[in-house]
Amino acid sequence: MGTQRVRLSINTQPLCILSMLSACTLCLICSPMQSAHPQHQQYSMHLQLDRHANRRLLDEHANTGDQARDMEALLRFKAQLTQGSAGALSTWKDQGPVSSTYEADPCSWYGITCTTSKRVVQLELQNAGLEGDVVLASLLEPLDQLKLLDLSGNQLHFVEDVTIGTSCASLETLILANNVIEGVVPTNLFRACGSTIQVVDLSHNSLTGSLPHTIFTDGCGSLQLLDLSYNRLTGNVPSAIISQCPSLQELHLSSNSFSGQLPPDLLTNCDGYVQAGAGGCAHHVQVLDLSFNNFSGPIYDSIFRQCAGMISVDLSSNAFTGEVPVSLDKCSSLEYLNLSNNRIGNGMPASLGSLDSIKVLDLSNNSFTGSILQEIGNACPTLVHLDLSVNNLSGTIPSSFSSCNSLRYLNLASNKLSGRFPAEVVTRFRSLESLLLTFNAFTGPLPAMAITTLNNLKVLDLGSNKLSGPIPSQLCFNPFSALEKLMLPNNGFVGEIPAALANCSKLKALDLSFNHLQGEIPPEVGCLSNLESLSMWYNEFTGQIPKEIGLLSKLRVLILNNNFLSGLLPDELSNCTEMQWLLLSNNQLTGSIPAFIGSMQQLTMLEMGNNSLSGPIPSEIANASKFLWVDLNSNFLSGHIPPGIGRHVNGRVDRLHGQVFAFIRNQGSGCRGLGTLLEFAGITPEALSPTALMNSCNSSRLYAGDLLNDDPDLSSIQVLDLSYNRLEGSIPQDIGYLTALMMLSLGHNLLEGAIPASFMHLRTIGVLDLSYNKLEGGLWPLANCSFLVQIDVSNNNFSGPIPSTGQLSIAPSAGFEHNPGLCGEPLPPCGNVSEDNKTTSERCISGGAGGVCINHNHFTVLPWANSIVMGILIALALMCMLTVWGIVLRAKKRQKDTDELLSNLHLASCHGNSNWNIGGEREPLSINVATFERPLKKLTFAQLIEATNGFSLDSLIGIGGFGEVYKAELKDGSTVAIKKLLQFSYQGDREFTAEMETLGKIKHRNLVPLLGYCKVGEERLLVYEYMEGGSLDDRLHGDHEGMKQKLTWQNRKQIACGAARGLCFLHHEWPPHIIHRDIKSSNVLLDKNLEARVSDFGMARLISALDTHLSVSTLAGTPGYVPPEYYQSFRCTFKGDIYSFGVILLELLTGKRPTDKEFFEDTNLVGWVRQLVNERRWSEALDPWLLQADHRDNQCEMLQFLQIACDCVQDIPSKRPTMRQVVSMLKGVTSS
Repeated sequence: MGTQRVRLSINTQPLCILSMLSACTLCLICSPMQSAHPQHQQYSMHLQLDRHANRRLLDEHANTGDQARDMEALLRFKAQLTQGSAGALSTWKDQGPVSSTYEADPCSWYGITCTTSKRVVQLELQNAGLEGDVVLASLLEPLDQLKLLDLSGNQLHFVEDVTIGTSCASLETLILANNVIEGVVPTNLFRACGSTIQVVDLSHNSLTGSLPHTIFTDGCGSLQLLDLSYNRLTGNVPSAIISQCPSLQELHLSSNSFSGQLPPDLLTNCDGYVQAGAGGCAHHVQVLDLSFNNFSGPIYDSIFRQCAGMISVDLSSNAFTGEVPVSLDKCSSLEYLNLSNNRIGNGMPASLGSLDSIKVLDLSNNSFTGSILQEIGNACPTLVHLDLSVNNLSGTIPSSFSSCNSLRYLNLASNKLSGRFPAEVVTRFRSLESLLLTFNAFTGPLPAMAITTLNNLKVLDLGSNKLSGPIPSQLCFNPFSALEKLMLPNNGFVGEIPAALANCSKLKALDLSFNHLQGEIPPEVGCLSNLESLSMWYNEFTGQIPKEIGLLSKLRVLILNNNFLSGLLPDELSNCTEMQWLLLSNNQLTGSIPAFIGSMQQLTMLEMGNNSLSGPIPSEIANASKFLWVDLNSNFLSGHIPPGIGRHVNGRVDRLHGQVFAFIRNQGSGCRGLGTLLEFAGITPEALSPTALMNSCNSSRLYAGDLLNDDPDLSSIQVLDLSYNRLEGSIPQDIGYLTALMMLSLGHNLLEGAIPASFMHLRTIGVLDLSYNKLEGGLWPLANCSFLVQIDVSNNNFSGPIPSTGQLSIAPSAGFEHNPGLCGEPLPPCGNVSEDNKTTSERCISGGAGGVCINHNHFTVLPWANSIVMGILIALALMCMLTVWGIVLRAKKRQKDTDELLSNLHLASCHGNSNWNIGGEREPLSINVATFERPLKKLTFAQLIEATNGFSLDSLIGIGGFGEVYKAELKDGSTVAIKKLLQFSYQGDREFTAEMETLGKIKHRNLVPLLGYCKVGEERLLVYEYMEGGSLDDRLHGDHEGMKQKLTWQNRKQIACGAARGLCFLHHEWPPHIIHRDIKSSNVLLDKNLEARVSDFGMARLISALDTHLSVSTLAGTPGYVPPEYYQSFRCTFKGDIYSFGVILLELLTGKRPTDKEFFEDTNLVGWVRQLVNERRWSEALDPWLLQADHRDNQCEMLQFLQIACDCVQDIPSKRPTMRQVVSMLKGVTSS
């Protein structure tokens, strides 16, 4: 918006307030601010000088010397600009020496206004493309008649911060917004210009530091507007801003990093004010904007005791707590109140109904509970915009809202509202344009008349409720309907789509997904000529895709996944040239993929998987050059893979449609394809979990969020899935040049030849599946794929050593199976491979005509050995029969005991643990627990159940990213910890056992030892040594009984060094090296002596690799510990562990959680510490308890630890130390 501030015009008529600044007329410029979210539109009455119609020309005579000084200052300013950026100042020229016969005239130069006596009074160079380092004082001091300086919207940097100089006695308006100004706010701003300065705008720069109250004590008596928004200012806001500036009308401090509590006397401090009776103050503040900062604590009631003249208050996006101040009812002129995105709670005060002038009220994203008060409806006559979304409100819309005749925007989404759709109230909203009731629990049918009477309604969003019945055909009864967006997903609507929806001719978006709609898609949908998005996935639609959809020339999104659609893709779809999303997977479509797909130049998402498509993939598909995701898996496609598919050849890719995505990741061995990407807006995760989408294979998971990196400058596709088809030939070299590719699945085809050498360029690939083909050669082209988290090249004809670089050597061995000539980690060493390219686990025993058998060492077996072999085989068969018979007899008795034990324990029903499941198999409970070097006494699965009381909630001591942890007290008096893994997509039994055997051998004093494991059906149990000291998280932050003892500095040093040694062992000393991937304080356990033990190491290798990556980064991970690079691509590295360990060091030093909401809202612990370090306020980062008298002597050590922590949390991974270096540095500090 440049430097202009805008005021929202509620009644479409400009609201202008005139006031006089000296002899200049000022006007409040009023126009609607454009915003992606109308609820975020702000009131602002930015005072702006009328620079043309009301210029005051001074008549006093000025001597020639003054004019020359003006011109010299202007030319000096121009000379400071970067060459080539001063094109707008082409008229600024030195015209020679001033004489009586020839006078220089800067008054004719661009951007300059003069008095009648040729003195410069206004300099306006906004948005002039100026760049350079400018000394502002050299401009202001000579121009002693300058009243207005506007340099906004340029790229100016001011040398020595913003130094005003010693005198700017005439300056009234200073606008330097939207530049690259750094440093602190000029300390002499009001000392030099205090008597005249009225408008100061330094917004949208990079100012840092605090705002000391001394800036305002020098005098700002004339100041009416101060705008410091969109900078990097920190610290508290001094109340002196108000008390020392009695004329101040507008204060804009939004989008900084101010923190702390608001002063209780912010608006009632009477210093510098005229007393207004009863101890009040006659201040004139009308606009207060403190949004998007880090303020915390309550909003004191005293702040608004004298607010009768206030028009706009914006305190949104902070961390305020407590309740809405009751004193707001004193703000009788208040038109705009925004308290959204805080943690304000309890019920909404009835005093809000006393706001007689309120037009915009936004209380969204807070913690309000209870019902919406009837009193709120008292404000309805003036209310235009009401947002109460994302709270915990219950009940329904109160009847008092019937008087909201002016209401245009109502958002009550994401609450707990229930009952029938409130038709009686809604029908009274005659001016309503947007009604958003998503994510509530409204029930019953949708009354058509409640909608058809709203002639101005443009947006109706009722997604994720419990509405039922048919979609009313009268919904678009009015041919003049203004409806542009109709969102009804995730309800219980049944029946067919009414053809009358075609009457909503202005409709741009229609979402009927995730209902129970049936029948054919009506051809009348083609009459919606303005339609841009049509989403109807997961219904029960049958028949063909209507050809009339081809009439929708503006259509950008077509999502028809998971229906029963059949037939061919209509050729008419080729007319939809603006298409970006075409999602048709999981239907019954037949025929071939049409060539016109290649003509859709805007297409980014193409999903046609799980259909019955046949024939070749058309070569024209390579012409669609903006693909990000292509999924054609599980069809009957044949022929070759077209060269050039997925390559971006014509520049930028538009941002993906939609804001929230759901990726349903297929993970089990019986799954086909990588999974499904869906637009997720309006759908709850709980709604998806019981559906066929989630149960279409034996294991799948739902991930929600912005999964893809939609960088518009990407050079190639990111996801390509052509698996489970009949594709043949070689893999095109072109695929290796898709440098942004993250997931590639070509498995289960008939591909031949070698992996292209170009795969060396796939440096960001995270998932690679080439399994079940006829590929051959070596895996050396994958040596540079250092970010691989899942690879499957099994069931091919690959040979040679597996590259030791990248991630291949530490991947699960199952991904390399059934390649006869493949060797090296994780398979057996290459030295043990026989000459016939069989591994040692596949030794050949075969006989020829002469009875000769050749084993792996080529020993010759004599012919008479056949008789001996046959005898041995017969004896073994008899022994097996006897053994089986004995097992059957014992099993019957054991089964009886098992049933009795299960009956007695009441595993699921009695202890509330519905997650317990033995995968439907009746495994004997007497199965032994496999143990390692320090074996437990013979331990059975039944004893584990008994020791944990059936894995009851009483025994539950922790829940982590990989499962639940139970405390088990064994009969011999010993105590162990049992981790019951979540049911992820496990590797096979053999891989699980091999992984357990590997982890069981890892022994180090600073690692939690794995004592044993147990497999029962689909369940996996791990037995660990119990740590009496709990976790570091509990010790630092928990309030559990027994965990309240403060950790001394000596304790914290010991813990830091111990955890570092454990992690160093995993990184550097144990082969193969292990990346932990989830380092956090809750995974640092303490024994009874407070010695640190790192836990959960190796879990990332055990659980599906892709799951681990997503759970650490894109999904939940552990907020605050996740390194920044994990949010950009599949990049799980050792340096990621270093970052997480650095966060733990900061926790030990500060005593704060990584995402402590009380101190940080938009940042986290790392950002907070960096800010203090940059400001050289190191001691403020340390835990105050550690700085008490008995610890103060250790402050030097603490600061050295702080330096190490800062090194660990560098944003650039290569700048972080290794774990071995960290241990060395910590040792150096503690031993000095």
